[in-house]
Amino acid sequence: MTAVRRRIVRGLAAAWAATALVARTAGGQQPVPPPSSTTGLECTSCHRGVHATMTDMGQAASGRCVTCHVRAHEAVRTLYTGQGAADTVLHPDRMFLARVGCRSCHTDAALATTATAPRGTAIEQACTSCHGPNYRNMLARWTEALDWRSRATGAYVAAARGDRRLADGAGARALLQAADADLTLVRTGAGLHNVPGADALFRSAIGKVGAAYRGAGVPVPPPPALGPDPATVRCASCHYGIEAASGTSFGQTFRHADHVLAANVACTKCHSAADYFAAAGGKRDPAHGQTTVTAAACSACHHAASSVACTACHTPQSMAGRADSVTMPLRLRPAGAPASRVVAFQHGAHAALACTSCHTSRDAVAAVAACTSCHESHHREAADCVTCHGATLLASHTAADHLVCAECHARETLALLTGDRTFCLSCHTDRRLHQPARECAPCHLQMSPAEVQAAILGRKP
Repeated sequence: MTAVRRRIVRGLAAAWAATALVARTAGGQQPVPPPSSTTGLECTSCHRGVHATMTDMGQAASGRCVTCHVRAHEAVRTLYTGQGAADTVLHPDRMFLARVGCRSCHTDAALATTATAPRGTAIEQACTSCHGPNYRNMLARWTEALDWRSRATGAYVAAARGDRRLADGAGARALLQAADADLTLVRTGAGLHNVPGADALFRSAIGKVGAAYRGAGVPVPPPPALGPDPATVRCASCHYGIEAASGTSFGQTFRHADHVLAANVACTKCHSAADYFAAAGGKRDPAHGQTTVTAAACSACHHAASSVACTACHTPQSMAGRADSVTMPLRLRPAGAPASRVVAFQHGAHAALACTSCHTSRDAVAAVAACTSCHESHHREAADCVTCHGATLLASHTAADHLVCAECHARETLALLTGDRTFCLSCHTDRRLHQPARECAPCHLQMSPAEVQAAILGRKP
């Protein structure tokens, strides 16, 4: 190690010792290792052959590099070690506390995958090789989460810089410059080196914008919603960026963004609070992250009195092909006959109706109005019976049942029936194209539709 390099390391070690930093962990306070123990690398360990064509620079030691690149990786070091931020309290990254060095993530494999050899981006393989397959996609999720938060925070700060109401105040300008410095540290230091620290800098920048507005006596614009704070929400330390996850829960489309960003729902409201590791043995606790919420608990939040329209969650597109089972009462005369039957309710066929036409109570959304509240005379409508009763009527009726309906069915129901073509095709579905413009009964039963109706009521035509 060159003399210049040794001076740099000694200076860092002295500064570290002078501040006597400790990190708060689950087990109490842990001494923070000096930076040189994890970040003390020769420049040429990664930057091999850089400036090789320059005189005497083919295999330059770090002492030669820092004569020009004196502040190289300074922002990365600041984020990773939690030391050196201007006015925002940062905690060291957990990987730094575990003495994980740069080359543990920026591996030879990572260097080999990049177009330019001097810069090696960490790859997911570096995560899963140590932590296992449960950590797949975490790197990509963290990257996406940091990117959109950086854009949202940057836009918020930029809007404040362009606000003329803050232009004349020296205090406001200083605060906005400090907010810019927070963002610059995240961007130049790559927030992945300390995700909780990067998030803290985003929130610090937003807070400084708010302070600038308040100092100028101007209402503070609504800040961007960043979701759970890793400093106070333990889950967010690992599951940072969970807002991008979506799926299906209890038959409904579920988006984490609606809950953790828009509604600020705590993770433990729906998931187990069990730690990743079980109390004993150091093995993964299977209860960790398990869904504990029930469908009833979801309804307690989503269907309470609210001004939010039903279609905000239940979009027409998502409901178009949905069929729900509805229990319909039956009025059959024989002893022991079933008192009800289940029919399929097609939401798409009722798209023109307001949700509240059937779901009359948001508190008890499963309780719906009876179909007969709209379809009181549905037996007389020119629609196939199979729409509600299904295509299984032939399985429960025989040819001898054609004109003896009154033996089983209530007369008030039968009185609504007409013996027309639609009624016949409820069972004879394969005959739809047979003489489509003519009635069935005059030829097949030698009766008119009115006579068929009288017959099934047990009356003489």
